[in-house]
Amino acid sequence: MNQRLPKIGMLLLYFLVLIISCIKPPFPDELFLQHSITVLVAALLVYTTIKNNLGNKAFAFIVAFMLFHIIGARWIYSYTPYDQWIKSLTGFSINSYFGFKRNQYDRLVHFLFGFLMLIPLREAYSRWFGSTRKISSQLAFLFILSASMIYEVFEWLITLALSPEDANAYNGQQGDFWDAQKDMALAMLGALVMLLFISFAKWIKRKKAFESQK
Repeated sequence: MNQRLPKIGMLLLYFLVLIISCIKPPFPDELFLQHSITVLVAALLVYTTIKNNLGNKAFAFIVAFMLFHIIGARWIYSYTPYDQWIKSLTGFSINSYFGFKRNQYDRLVHFLFGFLMLIPLREAYSRWFGSTRKISSQLAFLFILSASMIYEVFEWLITLALSPEDANAYNGQQGDFWDAQKDMALAMLGALVMLLFISFAKWIKRKKAFESQK
């Protein structure tokens, strides 16, 4: 039970933020479609907590990513006021400094999908399917690429079922013709950055072990 306590705490935080995000949302019609993924992941997290078949660090990475998603879902990504928040706290405007013409929050979350989800996926392949660490890293990377592509196809299918206005609100393209390709590229970049961090951490560990033997 003690091993599950951190997961239970993170799960309670997950549901608390989810509930708060649903209080007087600015776009109630689109909110529930955005939260379809949130509910599916919540079920997975509950299952993982009961089975206790994932480490606390990997579990925390999933929760961290989903918290970013929940925030974006409340404002359907395109209107997440991250620039106003940062400006009110620091007086610095990211949009003005970099000359952004669109809301970039969705770009951040796609990057974080690759960056934060690689560790949990890597551990899942290792623990659940018995893959070696090297193979697990490769499979996790390929999963992120595949999931990003499938999600973009799902968004395209959504455009066929919804009205143009609702489809645009859900997809959050904001007039960018290459939105899908950029989203997939950022997820891939996030995963590559995490793989580099893992490789660097291994190199540091080996270096310290070598120096301790001198």
